Amino acid sequence: MPASLYYYKATGRANAIRLALAAANIPFNDVYPEGGFPPSDKEKAEWRKLGRNTTTNVPMLQMDDGKVYTQSQAILRFVGRTGNLMPQNESDLFLVDKLLEDAEDLRKESYKCFIPWGAPQESADAFIEKVLPLHLGNLERQLKESSGGYFIGNSLTLADVAVYDAVVNFGSIRVPTALDDFADLNAWKERVEKHEGIQKYLKSDAYADLMKFGPETLGK
Repeated sequence: MPASLYYYKATGRANAIRLALAAANIPFNDVYPEGGFPPSDKEKAEWRKLGRNTTTNVPMLQMDDGKVYTQSQAILRFVGRTGNLMPQNESDLFLVDKLLEDAEDLRKESYKCFIPWGAPQESADAFIEKVLPLHLGNLERQLKESSGGYFIGNSLTLADVAVYDAVVNFGSIRVPTALDDFADLNAWKERVEKHEGIQKYLKSDAYADLMKFGPETLGK
């Protein structure tokens, strides 16, 4: 029985989890609100009952044994541990945690400048011209310090999954030219997309049907 991932029909905060599940070869189904966004009070009550948080519960992952996990970063780490996407030694485990936070920093900056959600055009322009290049440069610096083709050696880890989601879904899809000045990061992105599980997911109807954040979210 596949796992169930509760979220909206969009990339958002669930897509890094989707990518991790795909990379770990853990079957899952997306579960969306029946009426789309925003969810009904009834659905939110059902999420609270299932996830047991009185605040927010999605993204929320229910595994095939019925156990439920909430909070996006905690879920991501759980999938990483369960799906053998974590390195073994302490220094590399630190790097995973550090890179997950770097990815989250970029994600948070990206969320600040959505024109359809009321952000001023000045913040969107600053994201394109200054903020995004700053974060991409920091990530590429760390990639170059790796001993292999991924952020931690020669194997894809949870760090690659989290950074990929931030760089692509909150970066290059919103700013199509974002990686033009970051050749190493762009080559790494293509390498991640060739991973068997991730490649299969990115070609799936489930991914194609998701709402993604494009240039229009930056007023472009």
